[in-house]
Amino acid sequence: MKKPSLRVTKWLGDIPVTGECTSCAGVRFDAKSNSHRPTRQEYQQSLQRQFDAHLKQVHSLQETRQSSSLKVDETPKDK
Repeated sequence: MKKPSLRVTKWLGDIPVTGECTSCAGVRFDAKSNSHRPTRQEYQQSLQRQFDAHLKQVHSLQETRQSSSLKVDETPKDK
């Protein structure tokens, strides 16, 4: 299975404003800033934080489920 990644889908000049998870249809992240004039770095960090939280919440659960099902399938059967 391909590892999920953050893909920027909307730019304002050289500033990323919207991103999505490459593995999840419809999962979108909008950059947020506390300042009136945000910088590219602030928006990049905002998108990355949101993606990291999504990755930890959604994909770590999927990996846990997949690895536990693989362990069950890999156990030797008694003959």
